[in-house]
Amino acid sequence: MKLVKVFLSVIFVLHVSGCAVADCKPEVGRVLPGTNTAVVGIFLDKDGIPKETVKEVIVHPGQNVLYAGPDEFKIVFKNKKAPNRVVSNSSKDGVVLIKIPKNIFERKEFVEEFRKNNSLVFDYSIWVNGKEYDPPIRVVPF
Repeated sequence: MKLVKVFLSVIFVLHVSGCAVADCKPEVGRVLPGTNTAVVGIFLDKDGIPKETVKEVIVHPGQNVLYAGPDEFKIVFKNKKAPNRVVSNSSKDGVVLIKIPKNIFERKEFVEEFRKNNSLVFDYSIWVNGKEYDPPIRVVPF
């Protein structure tokens, strides 16, 4: 797990350093090419507020969202609505993995929302040191 954290940290640093030069921040995070995983870096701004490297994460059923950041943080889904049925997801060695079920659109609690919007939105908070930041995850069909 330490090797995975180091690898993801290197990718994150290279991504952020590349964007720092161009003064950019991707609006939407997506699955990395050739994988089923979107990687989201979590960092603290100058005021200690947690932030992520993207404003919104868009994934498909059967894919994953991997959050890498401080050693201790939580991903907490709001309104008891979570894609993985776990409302509070604590980091382990600075990593949280959220798996999006392949049958998510068929789950009874999501059928109506998917029918109306052709997607599902999961609101959550990133908690670090008692401070919160809350971007969404959007699950869309292929």
